Amino acid sequence: MEDKKTGVTPLIEIRNCTMEFPGVKALDNVNFTLMPGECHALVGENGAGKSTLSKCITGENRMTKGELFVKGEPIKISSYGVRESQSRGIAIVHQEFTLMSDMTGVENIFVGRYEKKHGFIDWKALDKRAQELMDFLQCDVNLHVPVKHLRTAERQLIQLAKALLDDPQIVIFDELTAVLQEKDIQNIFRIIDILKAKGIGIIYISHRLDEVFSCCDSYTVLCDGRYINSGKVEDIDNGKLVKMIIGRELANVYPPINENLGDVILEVKHLTAPKAFRDINIQVRAGEVVGLAGLLGAGKTELVQAIFGNHKIVSGEVLVKGKPVNIKKPYQAIHLGMGLVPDERRTLGLNMKFDIKDNTTLPSMKLFRKLGIFQDHEGEAKAAYDINEKMNLSYYSLWQNVKKLSGGNQQKIVIAKWMLRDTEIFLLDEPTRGIDIGAKFEIYNLIHELTAQNKAVILVSPEMEELIGLCNRIYIMYEGAIMDEVEGERKTQEVIINSLLGVNAE
Repeated sequence: MEDKKTGVTPLIEIRNCTMEFPGVKALDNVNFTLMPGECHALVGENGAGKSTLSKCITGENRMTKGELFVKGEPIKISSYGVRESQSRGIAIVHQEFTLMSDMTGVENIFVGRYEKKHGFIDWKALDKRAQELMDFLQCDVNLHVPVKHLRTAERQLIQLAKALLDDPQIVIFDELTAVLQEKDIQNIFRIIDILKAKGIGIIYISHRLDEVFSCCDSYTVLCDGRYINSGKVEDIDNGKLVKMIIGRELANVYPPINENLGDVILEVKHLTAPKAFRDINIQVRAGEVVGLAGLLGAGKTELVQAIFGNHKIVSGEVLVKGKPVNIKKPYQAIHLGMGLVPDERRTLGLNMKFDIKDNTTLPSMKLFRKLGIFQDHEGEAKAAYDINEKMNLSYYSLWQNVKKLSGGNQQKIVIAKWMLRDTEIFLLDEPTRGIDIGAKFEIYNLIHELTAQNKAVILVSPEMEELIGLCNRIYIMYEGAIMDEVEGERKTQEVIINSLLGVNAE
């Protein structure tokens, strides 16, 4: 319907949207409007209903109640699906990659939609169209190599090019920047300006509130499936937005750093892995959080994977409680009291075919045996229930598939399974990636609780504020080597940035 103030017809208008699944009301009388040439932020905590609402727009979900208008035309909800939404100019780009890793960029962009000439695929025409898309985005990506050889940001650009293939008028960015570095995020902002200039409307879903103020014109806040507020971004500040999202002001985001440290519990000496890192020396004491900072490709993830027995090393040693250990496989690291929270929770941290109980108890199954033979399923369920209640997990059944959980709740389970195992050394690789500000606050408090229990924590994070706010000390990696170690008065953004760029600053 036409906006009475501006005389412009909204691209998307949703009225009183209600979406119910068995046992849960995911959306409750939600209203939403997207105007042409507008970047509209859709924000809220994990489980607030953002993805559910976007799926109602794309036709993946069908609203239980409510009205949907696309470019002023009422939509018949009972028959509305993905194909119709695409035909009406709606596209979505997800955080998770939907690309075929062994296929080239061109093949991925046109998969299932190859143009043919005389019965054969017209690769020349496809190459030309793919290059036109890249020229429009003002990006240079090699489209003729398997996408598995491309950087994360380049693969995201191919997903975006694929979404723009049919010249959509509405594009949904669903956590697109969650896996990107700062310079690549700035490139996405530049592309958003290009799309807006063409009158394309963008629905921008993100947990990074600073991005809302960097690229969005308007906002809508959801909480527990309910509409909270909407308006112009220029009329609010970060504090007001946080209060709308979590229902309270968020003071003292980072809990106090534990200063009561014990003995060295984990030590790495001269650890080296080809093409990943070299001559790494670090140590972590009981009750201490040690940070690992570094740009993409610095070797952070490879290092924590190597400590956990998941990445081959050629020299050096790992010591646990002063004793050298030979860790070749993750099960050996687990036996020594280590637990890894990987950077990709869906592919590496969880078994997406399992329910909450089985994911929670997976590393601890041997602890629940009757007579050393039979599995104590009742004991497993009770332990899984107790630890997930402690984690403040939002769920309706232990036998609920983890696919149905929000990102923040999935991450809680990845951490909970190591707590249930009574892990002593936590290797946390970007534990707050892709989760909202409220869930982040809970993870921060959880890290503080671990240190209060004399657990040792290695924290990998791309966010400097997070590292400074949580860590006793920070090791900075540059091109596979430790460039600097900062603590106390030297633990500042200026010192860290210089070391990230390979400049040693005193």
